[in-house]
Amino acid sequence: MFPFSSYYGLINNPSNKVLDGGFVQVQGGRSMEMMMKAAAEEKVVAACKSHSEAERRRRERINGHLATLRSLLPNVTKMDKASLLAEVVQQVKDLKKQADDSREWWWLPGEMDELRLDYCDEEAEVIRASVCCEDQPELVRDLSMALRSVEERVRVVKVEIGTIGGRMKSVIVVKKRSSDVGTEGDLLGELRKVLKGVIDKSGLSVTASMLQGNKRQRFSL
Repeated sequence: MFPFSSYYGLINNPSNKVLDGGFVQVQGGRSMEMMMKAAAEEKVVAACKSHSEAERRRRERINGHLATLRSLLPNVTKMDKASLLAEVVQQVKDLKKQADDSREWWWLPGEMDELRLDYCDEEAEVIRASVCCEDQPELVRDLSMALRSVEERVRVVKVEIGTIGGRMKSVIVVKKRSSDVGTEGDLLGELRKVLKGVIDKSGLSVTASMLQGNKRQRFSL
C-alpha cells in the first residue's frame, strides 16, 4: 500500500483516474490493482524458481550418493535405483551377520563363565566349543584331560586359548570320527558334560582360594 501522502498525490494528479473500489489508474493506463497483481505473480514465479532449484540440488545429491554406492559394490554399474538399493540392504545385512558371528566367537574372555557348543557344518560333523572361565594354573591340563576322555568319538582339529585379567577363553574345534555311531544330541551332551566339568572345577578353585585368603586375613588380625 502507498502512504497516505502518495495515495492522495495520485488522486490529485489530473492525469490519473479513481476507479471503482478506490483503485487509482496512473498515467500510462496501469491501475494499482494491476501493479499489485504483477508483484504477486513475480513472487510466485520467484518461489517456483527457488523450489525448482532446491529440487534440482536434491536430485543431484541423491544421484551422487547412488554413484558412490555403485562404486562400492561389485557388478552393479547397470542396476536401476530400486535394485541397487535392494543390493545395498542385503550387503549391510550380510556384514552385520558377519560382525555378530565374529563377536560371538571372539577369543577375548568375558566376565561370566560360559560354555557354548555349535555345529560348523550342515553334515553335523564339525563342532565348535567355547569355554570361558577363571584362569587357573591347571586349567590347560584339565581341558586336555576332558578332550582325551572323548577322543574315541571326536578328533581335535584346533584349540585357541586367550587370557586377560585373570580370565581365560578357549575355542575348541573337533570333528566327529567316522567310527562314531552315536546320535548328534548324544555327542553334544557328552562334550557339554566334560567341558562343564572344567568350568565347575575352575570356579571351585577360585572359591577355595578366596576362602583361604580370608582365613589368612583372620589369623593375621
